[in-house]
Formats: sequence, structure tokens, C-alpha cells
Amino acid sequence: MPVINDLHQFIALLESRQQLIRIKSQVDPLQEIAAITDRVCKTSDGGKALIFEHPLGSSFPVATNLFGSLPRIGLALGLEHPDLLTDKLSALLQQIVSPVLDDLDAQIAALPDFTRYLPRLCEWPGATKVQDAPDLGLFPFLQAWPEDGSASGHPRYISLPLVITADTSGGNPNCGMYRAQVCGSKELAIRWKPESGAGRHLEEFRQAGKPMPVAIALGGDPAITLSAMSPLPGKLDEITFAGFLRGDSIDMAACCSIPLSVPLTSEVVIEGYVDPIEQAIEGPFGNHTGLYSPAGPAALMRITSISHREDAIIPATIVGPPPMEDCWMGKAWERLLLAFLQRLVPGVIEINFPLEWIFHQSAVISLEKPVPAMVRETANLLWSMPWFSASRILIFISPETDSKLANVAWQFINLPEFKEDLFYDHTGRRLALDATGGRLQQQRLKADQKVLDRISRHWPSFGLD
Repeated sequence: MPVINDLHQFIALLESRQQLIRIKSQVDPLQEIAAITDRVCKTSDGGKALIFEHPLGSSFPVATNLFGSLPRIGLALGLEHPDLLTDKLSALLQQIVSPVLDDLDAQIAALPDFTRYLPRLCEWPGATKVQDAPDLGLFPFLQAWPEDGSASGHPRYISLPLVITADTSGGNPNCGMYRAQVCGSKELAIRWKPESGAGRHLEEFRQAGKPMPVAIALGGDPAITLSAMSPLPGKLDEITFAGFLRGDSIDMAACCSIPLSVPLTSEVVIEGYVDPIEQAIEGPFGNHTGLYSPAGPAALMRITSISHREDAIIPATIVGPPPMEDCWMGKAWERLLLAFLQRLVPGVIEINFPLEWIFHQSAVISLEKPVPAMVRETANLLWSMPWFSASRILIFISPETDSKLANVAWQFINLPEFKEDLFYDHTGRRLALDATGGRLQQQRLKADQKVLDRISRHWPSFGLD
């Protein structure tokens, strides 16, 4: 599989695999691109990637649904299948003698097989153009849903931003994916949680009484996008992790106006500062729950510079009721999470996020030789981890149970005695189901094997071939 270096290479690869459709008609970035993408996302196997070549009001094409299927996730990372992510990360974690979740970021960062993928600092290519007067209005950023941004009257969002920050000394870089609402030609409202990497950095700058430099990169190597959206342990560097995923270090270049570095192959780079005491109102925002996240305070970024490739393409995604593109991106994280769990939680064999549950930290988990006490201990251990701290429900099954999600859902609605099989955490807000054995392993309906053998021998005569 080829190593992908930028968005253009990824798009060319998708096109060569008949995984991309070019839309040549003029399409409006205000809701129309989102409506088309939403319909495509909900077709069989996630639909194809889309390039809108002529968005209304801009000369820059828009790419959506790039990561909207498991095969495309594999292509983005140079893997035959995303399942290989588990093997790749497991091999790295096996080098840690005694992994501890609270120190896992430092334990991974100390491994030579991880540090070999530290980013490389390079010079900008000559094809990069710096705008004389920074203007976000030149780009076809999208409005996905009718009420997006209505609290402040600014409906457009940068929906796949790689938001890069660092601590007050310029170290411990973070590359996260946060909502970024366009609030004017030179202003963005960025919504991050206080406990996020950017949130921690902003608190340091607040205590120091200084504005925080922020860079937003669009595009670049798709491995960075998948790394940025993954809830990696602790302060693990997402750019180095992206290099680990792709098997080669990421090339970085210094920003024009702030002391940060961004991926060299970015399509667009937006630079600026966030004053820790200055805020904007962001939202509401149509979310994966099918509801709007309410408007609330967000960091206000004032733009100092915008640069871009001459032939820049704007990557975007649509968030809404599943199945959507972000669900498949979440499935990539699922494969990485399995490697973490197998190293940290005894007995975990497999994990599966149903697409409808994927952003509620809820999962079907297969355990090796489970007993009732083990199930409850495992549930409590998972609830103590940040990855499952807000989990709505965990369903535990034994290895011999058919783990296909449709069958698990069918058995879940038919078989449990909820008073016996369901249990809660101490808050009463998180739920787990023990479907691993005992009472649930009663005799189930099974077809007679002799009948199945007869059907297989005489299949054509039944007129079903």
C-alpha cells in the first residue's frame, strides 16, 4: 500500500479505486453540500467520497465523506484493512513491561519504536501562497443544519480542523479536532473542553497572562486527521502518533506569524491568537445525537495570517444522525482502543461500537472465560477510564456468542431478565449487561443440521440460486 503524504494524493488514490465522485454542478456550501453528503453517507457501505468542484461563492473545491467507509479508512493509513491497526499498536504496547493507564502516554513516548516517528521540520514549498489580507470568507466553509451558529448569526463551520497548540514554553504540542465557527473574516469561535489538550494549554497561558498562539491546518496526511480525532491517552503527541500510524514521520513547517509548526502538506493554514480572558458565543450546532448542541462560550481566535496551496481543496465533514462519516472514523479508533484494552484490562478479547452508540462510549465487549464477578469488575474498571467514563451502556458477551451486532441487539431485546442481568454504577447513570453465560446460555433455537445439509445439496432445485 502506498504512503499518502497529502490530501491530493489521497483523493487521486480514491479516484483510482472508483471510490470518489466529482460533482461539477455549482452547489451551495450553505446546507446544500451537507444535504447531498448526508444522503450519500446513508447509502450502502457509507457511499463514496465526494468532490464539489464549484461551490457557490468560492474558487476552492470541497471534499466530503473522504473517510466514509472502512476500506477508505484502510487506504488513508496504507493498510489493507483497519483491523491491522490493532496488531500494529499491540506490537508497540507489548514493549511496555507494566503498562499503567495514568502513565501510558509517557510510557509510549519513551519507546524507541515510537520516537523514531517524531516529526521533521522542513521548509515551506514555493507553491504556498500567503494572503495579503487574511479573509476566511474566501473559503467555502459549510453550514450543515438550519440552526447552526444561529445564536450569533454566523452559520459556517470549519468541520475538519487540525487545531494545533503548545504550552507556554512551546513544548508538549497538541493537535486536536474541535468545532470552529467562522465569526467574520478574521475571527473564529473554537469550542474545546477544559480538560482537552488545547484547554489545558489555554489555562497555562491564562495563568501566565499571555495570549495563546493557535494554528489550524486543513488537509495534509489523512493519518493526522484520524490521529487528531482519537482520544489518545494523556498528553501523547498526535503528530508523532500519526507518523507511527503511517509508518513514516510527518514533515512540519514553521508558521508565518506565530511560534508553532504545522504539517508541511496542509491545504490551508490559519494562524492567530486566543486571549484567555476573551470569549465568543458558539453554536447551536447540529450533532450526532440528532439534536442541536446548545450555544455556549468558546475561545475567540483572532487571525493573523492565512496561507494555502494554489490548488487547495477544503476537506469537510457532516455531523448528524448515524450512519455518517464520523462513525467510520470512530471505527478506526475502535481498532486502536482494542489494543489498549487488551493490554490494560484482563480478559478483553474484542470490542464493537455499534454505529448508533459510537459517540456515547457504549460498546459490546467480548470477555475470555467470564464469570459474574469478573464482568462486574471489568465494568467498574472500564467506567474508571476516560474512554468509558460517560458510557451509556456496556454489553458483555462470551467468546462463543455470535458477536454480529444485529444478533446481539436481537438477543438483548429477547433474552435478558433485566433485574438479574443488568447492573449500574454508583451514580446510577451508567448501565452494563452481563450476557456472558449462566442463565443466558440456555438452549436456543437451532436448525436441524440434516435439513441444512439437504438444502445445500439441492440448492439449485429450490430455485434459489
